[in-house]
Parts: sequence; C-alpha cells; structure tokens
Amino acid sequence: MVAPLRISVVGLFALSACAPEVEWASTGDDLAAQPKSVSSHEGTPEGVAVLDFLNAESTTVDVLDYDVPMDARAAGNLIGHRNGGDDLWGTTDDDVFGSLDEVDSVRWVGPKTIERMVDYVSSLGMVPSGSDELGTFDGVTFTVDEAEATLDLVNTASLDYLDYDLGLDIRAVNSIDEAGDIDSLATLAGLYYVGKTALTTLKEDARWDNDTIAN
Repeated sequence: MVAPLRISVVGLFALSACAPEVEWASTGDDLAAQPKSVSSHEGTPEGVAVLDFLNAESTTVDVLDYDVPMDARAAGNLIGHRNGGDDLWGTTDDDVFGSLDEVDSVRWVGPKTIERMVDYVSSLGMVPSGSDELGTFDGVTFTVDEAEATLDLVNTASLDYLDYDLGLDIRAVNSIDEAGDIDSLATLAGLYYVGKTALTTLKEDARWDNDTIAN
C-alpha cells in the first residue's frame, strides 16, 4: 500500500516562497508578468513626445505620480531607471529611454500607464507635427510629414511599383506586403530587409510625390 503524501505547513510556506511573484501593472488590469509587446505608439509622434517627456530633467517622480497621474511605484521605477544607480539626472550612469518598449519593460508600467502619458503630453502640446523631427530610423531621419507620406506610400503602392519602379530589394517588398497595414516608421524599419537603403528610397519618393502634388 502506498503511503499517503504528506506536506507539512512548513513545506507549503517554502513552496510559496519559491513561487514567482505576480506583479500587477499600474492600473491593476495589466499583468506585468505577461509577455511584453511593443506599444502601438512606438515610433509615432505621440511616442516620441512621451520619450522626450520621460527623459527631461523637469520630469520627476512627483510629476509622474500627481500630474500624469500614475501609480507611485511606476513613477518611482521610471525615474529610477532613467537616473541610474546614483539617482541623479544628467550623470554618466543615466539610462535614458530609447523606446516605448523599454518604458513598457519597467515594473508596474503597462499599456494604460503609457496611454496616460500620451494623454498628458498631448494636453501640453508636446507632440511633434508637420516639419518637426520625428526621429531617426536605421540612420534615416524623418520629419512628421515625411513619415506620414512614407507610410502612405508603402500602404498604397503596388508591389510592382515598389519592386520595379523604386528598385527595392524583392525581400524588402515581400516584407512590406506581408506586414499589411503599417502604422509607424518603427514598424516599417523593423521589417526584414527594410534598412537604410530602402527607407531612403521610400522617403525620397514620398517627398517627391508630395512636392509634385503641392506644385
């Protein structure tokens, strides 16, 4: 006869202590233990504004906690990440945010925390537009207008146009086709075989089309 399995109370506590801790995001409805995904604002004017806001010296824990507002733990972790080990802005150990994916990886920060920051920077008029610089992707710098024109091009042009007229690498063309509707420069630049050469070609063609229409 097999002896019954016995687990002591001490054993149960030991098992509990070893179990991974489930962490809730700032709004209580995002499990930080779930796999992270790139924010839908990555590479957009709103996303750029959030990064500029988070990396600015004037953005403190109190600003994030009370003005945005967000969970105090998220606010503290964001500033702690940015300022580095010495907890001082503008020193050599700073780890400024380079992407919203990096922001999203901070403990207690989830998609809704990012949405709160998007709303906040939008209310302050910090979101770039028109001829404002959006960012540099694979070594190619785009204004907001250039980014919008380029996205419009890749989302409406035929495969033959991208392949034969523009002379893009067919592998880049296939990546663009398989991606479907491309909503940001970050998404476009992240596609296989879409690098500096392809982005430069697309940017120049989109700008030429816009100039032609305008004139």
